[in-house]
Amino acid sequence: MNPVLEEILTTGNTKTLDGKTKKVNSQISIEEGALIQKCIEELQAQVSVEVGLAFGTSALFICEALKKTPQTKHYVIDPYQMQEQSYGGIGLNNLKRAGFGAIVEFIEKPSHLALAMLEEKNIKADFAFIDGWHTFDHTLTDFFLIDKILKIDGVVILDDSDWKSVEKVCSFISKNRSYKFIGGSTQRSHLNNSGDKSSPNSPLSKVKNLFRNSSSETKTKFGAMAFKKISFDDRRWDHYADF
Repeated sequence: MNPVLEEILTTGNTKTLDGKTKKVNSQISIEEGALIQKCIEELQAQVSVEVGLAFGTSALFICEALKKTPQTKHYVIDPYQMQEQSYGGIGLNNLKRAGFGAIVEFIEKPSHLALAMLEEKNIKADFAFIDGWHTFDHTLTDFFLIDKILKIDGVVILDDSDWKSVEKVCSFISKNRSYKFIGGSTQRSHLNNSGDKSSPNSPLSKVKNLFRNSSSETKTKFGAMAFKKISFDDRRWDHYADF
């Protein structure tokens, strides 16, 4: 595991740009990181897109997996990243400290503008991670725009899918779009890197089991949900399915 990512997971702290210690108050779980990396590795993804950087935990998981494939690129979108009262550039700095600077393209714009810009540039993504503004309309807009650039068989993961707003978007995707639910993460927090990766009870083993047993009709509450794109949007202009 990359030392910068390991530092965050084991201590719950990270470094500011001037080297001071800062508590990380926004991070994904180890189990969710394993879900992200499993998706990327199975896709052999070359291009990924992330909405929301914060302290960079999810981006570190993403880039660590992306580095296994040549000529990769990770587009990360966060209009608040460089603001001192928000994250003060820590997430971006963590990616550079971890050695991922060369594969990261940071876009300091609201996601609806940044994602439309990527579509205009004809960027095609294999993988996407949505962890931005968590209201229903913002999350749905992020998904709608990511769908425009996501390849067939590409995967999108929505973080915090146990929030009512995000859960509703996941329901919309399942019932209205050509996407298949392929797995989820049930663990909500970490702050320690417990569990050997070869153990049956490790985060990675749990993710493997989730992939094996997953279905679009699951009743399980997931902290994050992964969907695979089956086909382009071919709905009639008046399509609607209640969600």
